[in-house]
Order: sequence, then C-alpha cells, then structure tokens
Amino acid sequence: MTDSDDPATEPPAPPLRRRLFNALTSAPVVAISVIAIFVALFWVNHTHPVGHPIPTPTAKTLGPGIGINVTPADGSDNISCTAGFLVRTKDGQPGLLAAGHCNKPGGPGTVAVHHGGLYKYPVVGTFTESVYDGNGWNDYDIALITLDHPGKIPLSSEVDGHPVTGLAENVEIGDTLCHFGIRSGGAMCGPVVAAEENKVRFTATGTCGDSGGPVYKILPDATAQAVGIFTAVSNGDYSEPTCDGPHQYSVAQTIKPWLAAWELTLVTTTR
Repeated sequence: MTDSDDPATEPPAPPLRRRLFNALTSAPVVAISVIAIFVALFWVNHTHPVGHPIPTPTAKTLGPGIGINVTPADGSDNISCTAGFLVRTKDGQPGLLAAGHCNKPGGPGTVAVHHGGLYKYPVVGTFTESVYDGNGWNDYDIALITLDHPGKIPLSSEVDGHPVTGLAENVEIGDTLCHFGIRSGGAMCGPVVAAEENKVRFTATGTCGDSGGPVYKILPDATAQAVGIFTAVSNGDYSEPTCDGPHQYSVAQTIKPWLAAWELTLVTTTR
C-alpha cells in the first residue's frame, strides 16, 4: 500500500532467496478437504493500491512508524511509505525494515524523512535489500533501508510509545496485533484470523501510505514484540480493495525469516 504510480515487478531471485523460499514453502502434503479450507481462508484478494504521494509527518527520530519519502532510481514520482522496525546489519550499521513494493524496480531508491529545520527532507538512507513478488499469500514483500550517517538524527526503537523488547516467537489465531502507519495516524489493532510463517492477517483497517509500518503484539506490561511489517489490506473476499477504506483486514509480512536471511539483529529498547 504505497502512494505510487505503478505496481512493482518481481526482482531476480538470488540464491539466498531461493533457499529461503524452499525453507518457507516445504510442508507435508495435506488432504484435499484441508486444502479447500486453506483456499477459502487465505486465498482472498488483498492489495496495496496505488495513489498520489502524501505529505509525511515530522520525524524527530528514526524508527518504526515514521514517514519515509522514497525517490525511485528510475526518476519516477516519489513514493510515501511508513518505516518498519529498527535493525542492525552484521557489520553494526543501523537500518529500517520496509515493504518491498515501496522500492520500485530498476535500482535502489533513496529515502528521505521530514525532519524539519534547515534541511526539511534530508536523505537518510538507501534500499540495500528488496523483495517483492506480488499480492498473493505466499508472495514476499519486504525490504531493508540501510541508514547513512548514523548519529546525525537520533534513533529510536519504540513503536507508538511502546518499548520493543524482542521478536514474537509465535503468533496464533485470536492474538491481538496492531499496525502503525502514517496515513492511519495511529495504532490499528485487531485479532489474528490467519497466521503462517510467511504472512499474518488480522482484523484491522489500513490505507495508502501505511505500507512498511510495524506490526506488533502489545504485552500486558505495555511493551511490544515485533511481528512483521504492514504490506496490504483485504476485504476477506475476492473483491479488489481500493486505496481508501475502510477495509476489514490488514496483512503483514513476518520478519523473523528475513532477519535470519539478511543477518540482521532487531534493535530493542533499553528500559
């Protein structure tokens, strides 16, 4: 769900991605009746519809839930999305997770934020990893923005005031998840209705500009556990959702497999 002009196309699959795909999609063969139930539950239309770029809120820190403005490498119109969780690469460089469809094909897009002051939209990073297959339940939609010049703008791992204490190991049907996006303007929360290793669907609305935003579980002590990034909306049927809501469901790309694949560490909040 970006504000952009064209849907992204699938980038070539590197060997690491092929290994990840095989790991994620290998499962025992199930009975025909179970397959039918699976199809009815999961294979419904969901999309991140396109629209015009939107202004992003002022960000005093770099972290989950801030607005990002992406300048595509092909010179096309900018795209507005929401940043996901704060991470570090194996070399210790800070980065932000994002939705893969926020980075158009043709090269790595550059990322700016609305910081205010003399330089209102400083460039803070570049897409260094990007995967976008499409809108299907088994498709991948995730990216990594590596941050340049760390230290010039403070970093924060908190999401909507909740300290991030770690990664949710399990997400089950009935769990309450939230996502935070710049267009929705606050946390949208609801129960999980479908959960697998690759994707999670939960009852909460979303709209253009929310793509890439953090999806998380709030614990009783008001801390948060990271689950995924917001990638799409769904009406729970075979209709094609439009950009403007309301929508019944939100769809999240889980981040746990990609932290391992890209050798990233989730940045948690020190209390």
